[in-house]
Amino acid sequence: MNADTRTTDGIDRRTYLGALGAAGAAGLAGCSGGGESASDEDLGERVPTMPGAIIAGTAGSSDLERAMQHVQTQSEEVLGVPMELVNREITTYWTEAYNDQRTFNFTVSISPSFPSVLDPDNLLYSYHIKNAGANGRPNGINYADCDFSRKVDAQRTATNREQRRSHVTDALSAASADVTPITLCTSITGGAYRTDQLDPGDAGSAGASLRNPEFLWNTTATGEADGIVSNITPANIASATYMSSQPATPWVGTVYMPLLYRDRNYELAAGAAKDWTVENSYQTFTFDIREGMTFHDGSPLTAEDAKWTLEFLDDNTDSFSAINEYPYESITAVDDTTLTVEMSRPAPSWLTAFVPIWSGVLPKDVWRAAGAEENPTDPDFEGLVGSGPYRVVQYQPRQILVLEPDEDHYIDAGADLTIRGYQGRQSAFRAFQTGGLNLLINITNDTWSQIEDGMAESATVVAGDAFTSFELRAQHSFAPSMFREFRLAVSQALDRALINGMFTRGEGSPELYASFVGKNHPWRPESDDALTKIADSPRPNEEAAKQVLRDAGWGWDGDGRLHYPPEKDLTPRWPEGSTPCEEPDGFPCVPDICE
Repeated sequence: MNADTRTTDGIDRRTYLGALGAAGAAGLAGCSGGGESASDEDLGERVPTMPGAIIAGTAGSSDLERAMQHVQTQSEEVLGVPMELVNREITTYWTEAYNDQRTFNFTVSISPSFPSVLDPDNLLYSYHIKNAGANGRPNGINYADCDFSRKVDAQRTATNREQRRSHVTDALSAASADVTPITLCTSITGGAYRTDQLDPGDAGSAGASLRNPEFLWNTTATGEADGIVSNITPANIASATYMSSQPATPWVGTVYMPLLYRDRNYELAAGAAKDWTVENSYQTFTFDIREGMTFHDGSPLTAEDAKWTLEFLDDNTDSFSAINEYPYESITAVDDTTLTVEMSRPAPSWLTAFVPIWSGVLPKDVWRAAGAEENPTDPDFEGLVGSGPYRVVQYQPRQILVLEPDEDHYIDAGADLTIRGYQGRQSAFRAFQTGGLNLLINITNDTWSQIEDGMAESATVVAGDAFTSFELRAQHSFAPSMFREFRLAVSQALDRALINGMFTRGEGSPELYASFVGKNHPWRPESDDALTKIADSPRPNEEAAKQVLRDAGWGWDGDGRLHYPPEKDLTPRWPEGSTPCEEPDGFPCVPDICE
């Protein structure tokens, strides 16, 4: 059985879904905790207790826990599969998922509305077959599908936007038909500021967030406030080598100025480069560096520094796993203010997926002297020298980053900026209540209500448009979550209206179609007809969930426990500790796609 047929277990993907509505409408009977019981000889192996992960140590952990408790309840009471919930600190969760350690089957999570994921490549390529398995790469669900991966590769080399959109839609459609991901509800972005301490700039669509540099630049301190003081998850300031995690928060647009950046409405805008051109079907990119720009130590910022930055990042994609690889042919500093990048093939995603996120220009001489070329993840700096509108005054990893406006920068930032690491959400909120923080990012529903009910005279919430959704993420490498019909049954059993209330206070909307991109994402297919509907309604359809499994030969014993179909192949899709790219017999695309 190859990878393409195993994903659907031999059933045409859309035919399978088409029969589901009728099955649900028929209201076929079933007992609580499973369907009709069957004799032992008609059943296969019993589905064991599944582990489900609760992500801790991040914004909204309590909401994630409540959502996973709902998944646990529905799994046990509707499908007859007990679920044991285990807590995973976010960095532990990433380590286990990225290395396919098979310690949990499901978890509720979200792709945050980072500006990086406005380009679909930064979402889709993570789920490429090359990134699945025990390799430390960011395929958090270990999804491995040849058809999807080919389509992802196709959009990366499209020669025009229309062609690329077609390939992106095809890739989204392929994953959606695989019930990947189990989308739950749309997301919103929420930040709050103290009205007695800050006079905010226009937050635009991006909201009050550290990911919105224009909001920060244009906000000024009022009253007795000395500047902006914000919270952050400590992992985002764990290392001065900002490339070790998503760099847009809080480094790019603040300490380091990228060639181009995303403005408050998520549009591409001129940064360290005042202008740029794209030629030769997305193979030639030319940037005009602003004349007179300097680093914080007073040395000039030149095209040579930008060239070194790009080459340093490209040379270290193994160390900085979140960076996608690109087909560089050459990177040339034509003169002090002209940078030309040549690709060996069309690379339309590079300008929008890479440049505004990773191209914060680094001072070549400072980083080389710190040993970055020999030790890219831990250079030995005497001081942090940036290129952005803020210079570093104080820095303690995972604790605090204190910045002040750089008076020589072309951007006139309005206030000092202090970013403090807070592991717990409540401790950050208490600091916001007492005035120790005046910008609270990534607020949860409970915090939102507390601010509106108890701080209306001193604080306000600013909501922004999100373009990703909350998802139930299933591990695709091992049973039972590797089976499409099981993922679909779980999807039908969930109460999306309840979950939407948990995460967005009802401000979002339940999502009935599987999609890596949310309803507000600019690359969402124009019609949901390109996607697969994975829930009949926002409310759970328990009979439809059971019927999906019955139709695929699953059954329940007298205790209401779910069993696999007789003779069901429960062999993991690839051996634990390996990758799909090491299994050409199971994945026929491997010789062509995994070189």
